[in-house]
Amino acid sequence: MFISNWEWIRLLGFLAYFNFTISIVFGLLRKSIIIKKNKNLVFQIHQVASWMGLFTLIGHMLLLILDKFEPFTIGELLIPFKADYETVFSTLGTIAFYLFLFVIFNSDLWIRKLGFSLWKKSHFLVFPAWIFSLLHGIFLGTDSERPMITVFYGISVCAVVLLLLLRAFSHQRLSTHREKGVS
Repeated sequence: MFISNWEWIRLLGFLAYFNFTISIVFGLLRKSIIIKKNKNLVFQIHQVASWMGLFTLIGHMLLLILDKFEPFTIGELLIPFKADYETVFSTLGTIAFYLFLFVIFNSDLWIRKLGFSLWKKSHFLVFPAWIFSLLHGIFLGTDSERPMITVFYGISVCAVVLLLLLRAFSHQRLSTHREKGVS
């Protein structure tokens, strides 16, 4: 069975979003009150999924250059607002790429040079990156109308929002306990 370039482009784009979603979910789980044990395993899944997301995203971008139907130039892929095809949604994909790249490199390669406070602040750039990639996938993805893809996008949004709320609630609760002197 032969898989066309277009099918690989779609698959790698979807896998990039899937991997980044898994990375975000496990990153949020690691800091949540839900996970008491195996925090190192949760961290490893978070880290591996982020790198897999980056590799599949780069593969997605490289195959867009080879596409016969709607080929992109390197400039269209790397320079925001340069793409002729669906300029705004293509740009969201480009910006998401840069944000993910920035966060991954800061987290894994430059964390010691940045210091924890700056690292933590820059780490939250994954959320706009993830939202941009979601919008890019929904509006440019040719599979977005398929029920299973729509369900997956919905589940991924619900999971990330729920875990963000849980994290915010647990931090607020912890701060309240500290202020009252409760351990």
